[in-house]
Amino acid sequence: MIAVAMGRYLTLEGRIHVEPDPIKRSRFVGDAAPVATADEAMAFVAEVRAQHAGAGHHCFAYRLGPGDQGFRVSDDGEPGGTAGQPILNHIDGAQLNHVVFVVTRYFGGTKLGKGGLIRAYGGTAGHAIAAANIVEVQRTQTLTIRCSYADQGTVEGVLRSLNTAPSDTEFGADVCIKVAVPVGDVRNATALIIEATAGRARPE
Repeated sequence: MIAVAMGRYLTLEGRIHVEPDPIKRSRFVGDAAPVATADEAMAFVAEVRAQHAGAGHHCFAYRLGPGDQGFRVSDDGEPGGTAGQPILNHIDGAQLNHVVFVVTRYFGGTKLGKGGLIRAYGGTAGHAIAAANIVEVQRTQTLTIRCSYADQGTVEGVLRSLNTAPSDTEFGADVCIKVAVPVGDVRNATALIIEATAGRARPE
């Protein structure tokens, strides 16, 4: 069992491409990548489809968060439950998050049966995980802080004390500061900003 600190998750450092030995002349090619959103995951699937346009199946799974709403699987024409779910099982077994895996199959002329497909698709995902550099990432939450120009320096000083910096600052009638804060520090950061500005700035 891999231990992951609270507020952190494991993901891939970069893209992965593997091609294990053929199984009864069928080629199984594995591609994987870290992604932030479902749109990014589906764009990666489309990219792999284009690269392997001659293949018969492009089965995939992605995991973006916990629970039933945080993933998607596709068997892409293979018998139900023989491809996407085995890929996801390997993703979850490695406790990976914010990743997408695509396993492409070039049919070799011999049917593998449900058990053989489960082993082939899941095994290819396992090969990709074994070849990957896995990194631990801090979960963050974006705070939006609206403040007066007079309070801008105070707010930025609090952020510096928390070893974080604005990701974006907009200037209009007031100042709008956006900053990514580790999830475990959100409550403390909010309290410090409110206290430092006497309640004039309240992070959202």
